[in-house]
Amino acid sequence: MPLHHRLRDGLREYVILELQDLIPEDHEPVTVGWGWTLEHRLLQLARDDSNLRTLRSLVYAHGHASSRPLTSLRSAEDVARQAASLFSFGLLRLARAPLPQHTVAPPFAETPEVAPPVEDAEPLWLRLQVVDDVTDAPISGIQLRIQFSDASEQQTTTDSEGRVDLKDVPAGAADVLSVLDGATLDNTLALVRTGGPWSQQKPAKAGAKGKASSTKRVLARIAEHQVRDGETLESVAEMYGLTVEALAKFNWGTADPAEIQRYLLLEVGCVQKDRRGRYVFSSEDVPGILRIPRPVAVSRMAVEQSHILRVKKVPEPRPYLFSL
Repeated sequence: MPLHHRLRDGLREYVILELQDLIPEDHEPVTVGWGWTLEHRLLQLARDDSNLRTLRSLVYAHGHASSRPLTSLRSAEDVARQAASLFSFGLLRLARAPLPQHTVAPPFAETPEVAPPVEDAEPLWLRLQVVDDVTDAPISGIQLRIQFSDASEQQTTTDSEGRVDLKDVPAGAADVLSVLDGATLDNTLALVRTGGPWSQQKPAKAGAKGKASSTKRVLARIAEHQVRDGETLESVAEMYGLTVEALAKFNWGTADPAEIQRYLLLEVGCVQKDRRGRYVFSSEDVPGILRIPRPVAVSRMAVEQSHILRVKKVPEPRPYLFSL
């Protein structure tokens, strides 16, 4: 059996499982609860030094304190709060070890029911910065949707320093999602990775600090669709939940019907036409590629931390060369 982190509560022993771990033989899963109740139960366990060290190491290993050293999680309250978020998001699970025969023990961290403390909590915050993965230059004008643990959402845009600073946000973690409206190959950037140092570079163009750029940019994944017999621009757009206009503008920067026909010939390599003289796709088309914008989602970004998104320019499509 693989080694697991363990918590002890009197006669009871629990194993902490990662999301992909199987429950050990003879163990039973434990419903840990949610919100403040879960945090309070973990805090009771964290009063024991051994349990506190276990929970602190798990919080650190899962990146909830990656921007600060392990020793900065000084209080049991801080550790319990961070560990509760890992259990709430399903990253960790708990299983109860079997007891010796005829032994009776209380259920998981049984404590008297008490009301959550009323306190003037400081407002929580979330900071992001988007930078070029090669040059480390900040990227302004990227529209993002931020979804929080309470199902609320904010739409925002990176400023001239590539930053997003959100205040008074809900506790827990946030999902960062891209906005594809108005995406073209020219203004789209691809996500490379997360993490790394906060960029200290100044914006490429002079402007008021903190102001959003007027140049719109989009964060997206680029899929390549190989066209097949009988497909049309309309059918491909419908397949990916796009409008024909959005698909055409993304690939060629235009929605003009005559220009689209020209690009279908020059860049997609279409060779067949329908009865109305419009190009239709064929497996004989070379290169026969349409580029499709797909949304980017970065999950579980903890609040009260600064996060870096590192991006790169989307490679320009190679023109289709042919001879007459």
